[in-house]
Amino acid sequence: MRLDDDLKYFETPEFKDILERYETAHRAGLGIYMEADELTDVAEYYAMVKNNEGLADEAIDLALQLHPDAVDPQIFKARRYMLMGDIASAKHLCNAIQDQSHREVFFLRAELMLRLNQVDDACNLLFQGMEVMQEDVDYFLYDSAYIFIDYDRYDIALKFAHRLEEMAPKWFKTWELFADIYLAMDNFSNSLEYIEKMLDCDPFYIRAWNWRTEACCGLNDYAKAIESADYALAIEPQNERAMELKAWVLMRQGNLEQAHALYSRLQDMNPSSEIHCLYDSYCLFDLERLDESQTMIERAEVLADGMSQEQAAIYEHHAHIFSERGQVEEALHYIDLAEEVAVHEDVADAEPPQDFDYYRARIFADNGDTKHAIQYIHKLVAKQKEPAEKVLLQGAQILFEAGDYATALLVFKQLEETPVDPTLLPMIYPYLAVCYHETGDADNCLAYIRLSIDNNSPEMKELLGYIFAEGVQPNEYYDYYYYRIHGQWPV
Repeated sequence: MRLDDDLKYFETPEFKDILERYETAHRAGLGIYMEADELTDVAEYYAMVKNNEGLADEAIDLALQLHPDAVDPQIFKARRYMLMGDIASAKHLCNAIQDQSHREVFFLRAELMLRLNQVDDACNLLFQGMEVMQEDVDYFLYDSAYIFIDYDRYDIALKFAHRLEEMAPKWFKTWELFADIYLAMDNFSNSLEYIEKMLDCDPFYIRAWNWRTEACCGLNDYAKAIESADYALAIEPQNERAMELKAWVLMRQGNLEQAHALYSRLQDMNPSSEIHCLYDSYCLFDLERLDESQTMIERAEVLADGMSQEQAAIYEHHAHIFSERGQVEEALHYIDLAEEVAVHEDVADAEPPQDFDYYRARIFADNGDTKHAIQYIHKLVAKQKEPAEKVLLQGAQILFEAGDYATALLVFKQLEETPVDPTLLPMIYPYLAVCYHETGDADNCLAYIRLSIDNNSPEMKELLGYIFAEGVQPNEYYDYYYYRIHGQWPV
């Protein structure tokens, strides 16, 4: 069962009745007889919702006392060992379970294998388990896929999804599984195909509307993303995830005041969420309300208490604010904190984070200290973790964005004159044109505008557009700049 399904179950009258019976007897100090699965549900509630391991242990110990051979409480106990990193004890308890063909035993064994990076063994085990299941094979495949999703192995999860589709091609949960996997893999078009099937079947399913918002964002279709979020909010006006997604889309569109208003509402709804504070701080920063942005990021830090999934981002943004204020030492300190968090995060099978020396170079560049910015760029080249031209390109862009056009020009020229990767050349031509424009060399600016157009350079409008009147198209830049410096149109 998925985590969110567990949490929904804890809100049902059925579970509330189980919990009331257990807690009434517990408060009175009376013995009580309950089924093993009921007591396991109570233990999971205490562990997952109340974060009270002591109460969870009491409930599961009672379950094992009353039902020593029951599978559910033994699985719960073994999983507790696994989550604490004691794989040997978890395996020992798993092996002691009499019913080795129970679906939860298969799931536990597979997860233990994944913890040991035995991915293929886990996959084979669960496909073997599918063959021995006497009933609910579809649910077995569905839950098997989610075990791999939980460990970010979407490629393996997809194998189970395809097998499920062979068995139940029109089952709602089959579509849901594919939509979830493809969304996690950033395959937004495929995900959207299954999301639309879900919504055709159940147009009031909030999760599908929220997923549609995410998929449309991934496809840069912000109009449909807002439409999806609005449908979700029409069904459930206080749905936190829908509001969160809409706020994010508004921020991406540059509708900062509207996004800020939504993040303020989200903070009222969930005052313990550091994420809402972080994103509101982004909005306020871009609105140039620096004092409010700093107050919000400080609140995010307090709420996070060093434990947020976005902890590195919180520190990075705080560094950005300090840098904007000219407080270089404080900014560098927060980059050190962000780097420390990133180094200790579990990034198995993930792309390594960007080297934090880029951030240090940016802080110095933004504060007019070209010497130290260049030192960090050279340090990054010397590490040889990335191709030198990639480092130099990012370094030149940092100097460019800081407004140090003269130094950026030198680095861009170095890249142009010693091209290891010729595909970079069209990318740097618009930068060179701007650098020459800003340093007063109109003739060279014109030459690089020509090269930008001839090579279909990306980002021409974003980089060069500010030089020209609104409505002038990138393919017209050369003619208009020629007229600007020569007083006549080119022949």
